[in-house]
Amino acid sequence: MSELISRQAAIDIVEFECGEWRGLAKTIAEEIKQLPSAQPEQYTKEELRVFQHGISLSLLSKRSSQHWQYDEDTATEIKFLERLYEKVVADMRGEQE
Repeated sequence: MSELISRQAAIDIVEFECGEWRGLAKTIAEEIKQLPSAQPEQYTKEELRVFQHGISLSLLSKRSSQHWQYDEDTATEIKFLERLYEKVVADMRGEQE
C-alpha cells in the first residue's frame, strides 16, 4: 500500500480535524500547498524520443564492441539499456507504471 496521499486529501484532513482551530488549520494547509510534489516527473513525448534515440546509440555502440570482444560488464550494460529502452517505449505509449 502506498504511503503517499494527495495534497488535497492532506488539506481536507487538517481542516476537518482542526475544526475549532481554523487559523492553525489554514496555516498548515497553506504549508502543505507549498510542499514539492511527490509525483515522478512526467516527460514530454519529444523528451522521451530523445531518450530513446540516445539509448539506441548506446546500445549500438556496446553491441558493436561485444561483437569484436565479449565483455561481461558490457553484457550487463546492454541488458540494462535494453530494459531502459523498453521502459521509455512503454512511457511513450502511455503505459507508465
